[in-house]
Amino acid sequence: MAQVFPINYFITAFSAVKSFTHRQYLKHWQKLVVMILLASLMMIPLSFQLGRTTGADLTNYVPEVMDYIDESVVQELNALDNSGTDLMITEEKIIKENDELIICLAPSTEAAETLLSDRGGIIYTSDQTIFGEDSSSLFYQPYTGDKAMNEVEDVESLKTLMSQQWFWSNRTSIILTNYIQLSVLIIVSLLFLVLGSSFFLSFMRKNDMYDINSFSEPLTIVLNCLGLPTLIAMVIGLISGNPTTMLTVQGLLFVLMLMWVYWKTHFNDTYVQNK
Repeated sequence: MAQVFPINYFITAFSAVKSFTHRQYLKHWQKLVVMILLASLMMIPLSFQLGRTTGADLTNYVPEVMDYIDESVVQELNALDNSGTDLMITEEKIIKENDELIICLAPSTEAAETLLSDRGGIIYTSDQTIFGEDSSSLFYQPYTGDKAMNEVEDVESLKTLMSQQWFWSNRTSIILTNYIQLSVLIIVSLLFLVLGSSFFLSFMRKNDMYDINSFSEPLTIVLNCLGLPTLIAMVIGLISGNPTTMLTVQGLLFVLMLMWVYWKTHFNDTYVQNK
């Protein structure tokens, strides 16, 4: 049973000596599976974290537009009447503008699109907010929830309300986008760690002190050394919910594991046998 993949991988990964001496036991397709398995373990905390996401900050997506909001916008909105969450807007009114951005009240979507045809900004219409940093990437956000835009107390409350409405209308796509971005970060980091470390270890084959004879052998050693650090990093990720912390822990423990393997084996079969 111990020789069955992937059980043999985990048995090897928990032993410093076996991590070196079993440097030829993985086939090429098994190495690929191990890399996918390590990446999947690192993604488990991301799934839990993103699944618990209850909000998003529009400032992270349209920073220039959100930073352009000030107290004058709140005052103009507070002066409006509302019917439920819809605003009673009967005429166009520019609240503030410059060459690149505009914030305005508009009675219709057509009027809003005209105002945003040559610049970014925010247009509050009767039933939705239209915003974007340029005319080619506009967001159309209907008013939702129990609170109307004219009931906010200050700038931060307005930004929070806009962010909440946008998040709950686009929750699935936001979470999916964040998951893809973080997954790419983890996969790229793992590939860089595995291939980079294997590349440098492969130079040892030029020295007779070390029993490393090909690129495939250090690649297997590196994968063996990543097993335990990845499991610990996954647990840390489940606790902290921070991908950066998780990647840092994985990298640090990998270096310590590699040093432990070297201390126990000196990457030399004769040294292991004599010891």
